[in-house]
Amino acid sequence: MDNPLMDVEGARARLEAWKARAEQRAAETQAAALGLQALRITAADDNRIVDVTIDHTGNLLDVKCSDRITRQAAEHTSRAVVEAYRNAKRKLAEAAAEVVRDTVGADSATGRALLAGYAAGEEERP
Repeated sequence: MDNPLMDVEGARARLEAWKARAEQRAAETQAAALGLQALRITAADDNRIVDVTIDHTGNLLDVKCSDRITRQAAEHTSRAVVEAYRNAKRKLAEAAAEVVRDTVGADSATGRALLAGYAAGEEERP
């Protein structure tokens, strides 16, 4: 058949291949979303005085302080909390990148869109 528009079987095969690719992308996107939502990150300040835990959105879930906190000024404790939070946000961005890389691919349009929020979050200051 000379006219590709009249090739019904070829058109059907192309449509099935397109459908399979779309279903694969949907499954990968769902896996990325579930993986990202499951992220919980705990990080400490550099002196290991404070540990913070954040969820996949960067919301603070928990703060734990070592006994050494009683031997320092409140100002130092405040800085330790902020430092631990920034460390957790950095680790969150790294973990999110790994999830995206393993599911939809960091170079895909979906991957770049998913990671854009985490990259923007790295620049925020609490």
